[in-house]
Amino acid sequence: MNERYSLAAELADLTAEFRVDRIEFPYYENEYFQPTGQIPVIRPVGGVRCLSGQRWGLMPYWGKSSIHADRDTLGDKPYLLSMLAKKRCVVPCSGLLFERIEGKTRKVYRRERPGKKVFGAAGIYDVWLDSEKNEYPMCTIISLSASSPEGGAVPLVLEGEALDTWLDPLHNTADAMREFLLAVPETDFRVELVAEGK
Repeated sequence: MNERYSLAAELADLTAEFRVDRIEFPYYENEYFQPTGQIPVIRPVGGVRCLSGQRWGLMPYWGKSSIHADRDTLGDKPYLLSMLAKKRCVVPCSGLLFERIEGKTRKVYRRERPGKKVFGAAGIYDVWLDSEKNEYPMCTIISLSASSPEGGAVPLVLEGEALDTWLDPLHNTADAMREFLLAVPETDFRVELVAEGK
């Protein structure tokens, strides 16, 4: 399944929506982002919120690349729990796109929030070091475990106080943040067909 997402918001609107203090990533409106590419994320750095760039997809030392992490099974993987405690971010999105093959037809669907130009998806990140100690930040989006009847991963959306809690470095225990995630309600999305072909 090919997944990607779009971000269609002007930089001024984005920084206002998420109260971003510093820009560290070249931002372009209406950009489509794909797995393993650089994406904009919001994370706390030195007491301020920064818009910075990270690779979408984790690269643990055994080589697996993951663009989504299941909210309900985060506790099964110690390396994810470590990120959950101290390396949290928000991925600003406008819509998520995914493909399905129906018969001999490839269909592309878009999942978006009605009436919202941008929303924040919960994410966690890590920094991979190569042999020369160069840093490569990488992140994954936390999604709901229940499969959507339409297909595609359904992200966990953070708003208001929930978003502030997620980005607050004073909340730094994995168990507390797991409980926090489980209490975040699911979000209503609209799914529409945007393209089809062979």
